[in-house]
Amino acid sequence: MTSTAVTNSPLSAEQSKAIKKQASKYLTKKDGNMKLAKLLSKLQKKLGYDCASFFQSTTLFEVSADGVYVKEHIVSDDSVGSADKKRKRDDGTASAADVGGKKEKKSKKSKAANAGNSNMDVDAWRKENKIVLESANKDSSISKKYPPAMSFIQASEAGITKALVDYCTETKKFIKPSPIQAQCWPILAKGEDVVGIAETGSGKTLAFAVPALSTLNAKMKKAQMLVLAPTRELAMQSHEVLHEFGALVGIKSIVIYGGVSKHDQIRKIKRDGPQCIIATPGRLVDLLQEQSVDLSSISHLVLDEADRMLDMGFEMDVRRIIGKCMPKEKRQTAMFSATWPAVIQELAAEFLVDPIRVYVGFEAIIDENGDTSGINDSLSANKRVKQTVEVIEDRARGSRLNELLRKYHDGKNLVLVFALYKKEAQRLEDNLKRSGFKCCSIHGDKNQESRTRALSEFKNGSCPILVATDVAARGLDIPNVEVVINYTFPLTIEDYVHRIGRTGRAGKTGRSHTFFQPGDKSHAGELQQVMRQAGQPIPEKLMAFGSTIKKKEHKLYGNFGPRDNGQPMKKATKIVFD
Repeated sequence: MTSTAVTNSPLSAEQSKAIKKQASKYLTKKDGNMKLAKLLSKLQKKLGYDCASFFQSTTLFEVSADGVYVKEHIVSDDSVGSADKKRKRDDGTASAADVGGKKEKKSKKSKAANAGNSNMDVDAWRKENKIVLESANKDSSISKKYPPAMSFIQASEAGITKALVDYCTETKKFIKPSPIQAQCWPILAKGEDVVGIAETGSGKTLAFAVPALSTLNAKMKKAQMLVLAPTRELAMQSHEVLHEFGALVGIKSIVIYGGVSKHDQIRKIKRDGPQCIIATPGRLVDLLQEQSVDLSSISHLVLDEADRMLDMGFEMDVRRIIGKCMPKEKRQTAMFSATWPAVIQELAAEFLVDPIRVYVGFEAIIDENGDTSGINDSLSANKRVKQTVEVIEDRARGSRLNELLRKYHDGKNLVLVFALYKKEAQRLEDNLKRSGFKCCSIHGDKNQESRTRALSEFKNGSCPILVATDVAARGLDIPNVEVVINYTFPLTIEDYVHRIGRTGRAGKTGRSHTFFQPGDKSHAGELQQVMRQAGQPIPEKLMAFGSTIKKKEHKLYGNFGPRDNGQPMKKATKIVFD
């Protein structure tokens, strides 16, 4: 048998029947023979699930190194019926029942796409992909009301425009929607507000873009969709996706951010009349104050990396911008965040209408009645990333970084090195270049042109080592990063998780190597917890710092809130020396 990846997931009787029927059709068209790998690929694209296990035990097909054959004595009822109906059409003996049957089959076409998705299938899929649905109004039926679009056929049935679906399958060669896309598309296609809690790299840009592009009016030369992003890089990345997919349905988009001429941006808005605006809050507020942009027709609002926007101090700007859009009762709002702190919950309650929360990468908490009663929201790292933590003194880090790059970097693979400060990032770039490495960097002291060029060169591999501050730790989708090196430990454990999440994306494996200095010991307990939950070995030197986890008081950023239950600090005792 030709080797292929085989899933151990049991197939239902209905799924097996669908495989038998579809495989027979494909093999008949190919004179009864097709390579197994090609057949499995076509079946997965058509049916939306892995069919490999079916051919492990089937007696209906012969599988050999030459290909897959339909056994001669096996003839499906469907093929017999089709041949009989063709004969009747040819000789004019088709009955009203035959014609009626054809019409009935056509009328049930939409149901066929979801035929294999029983409640049990959906529950198993959500458990496997760690998807949890919650309703803001405590609607317990929400999980059954919005089954996921596990295949692109089901996405089309859910209301996604055919041109977008075809582009995904035929041009982009996507096998199936990502988990967050599969669950968000049916919800957004029905006009509901959504809060998506998911790691970056989960495919959330297409999760919010595709349903919106399916409904925007291409003839209306006004902005109807607004995507707010915390950084220029993330805004540009989202614009690339919306520009590419929007062209299929006649939707134009523009990206607005600081650091470049705003006059060029204003001129483009007036000239093109884009239906979609992707912007950073600061520059968009500038244009609003100058009355250079009109948001009164925004019917689709997206807050991307909402937690990061608030962390960066954009809350007032975000509020001003939303106030210029259509009221929340008349618009659809989607909010995406990697975390779900109280401040984000408050923002969602204020600006969204009964949103459905879609958690990706979380496990459901099941109550005694078998219903979902909540989520396990403890911080967790991607288990596909092999984590190495090295306790090291400051003075040894420079030479050790060079050693690691010679170990992990083959001259072509992408390596991302994180620094904590702008000056540190620039110094690292200069030192690595002197050591002979092809290296570039992005940090706050670089102008926009330099940052854009560095990212482009890193993505295309012409500059395969990128040094970055945390401006790149969240949101950027660089799919082929093999190694992440934390030269300096970040300020929070959340940023650690997001940093190492730059590798191991889109189902691939990755590696992270972190320098942990004695001065970072306050993070030791949380770091051990994250590593333990991801099944990673914990070095003895890290355990020597202890495993105590400091309770966080501040809802946004670390333990910087009031002490002693909110009471003022006690007056210091005056020491008097004799």
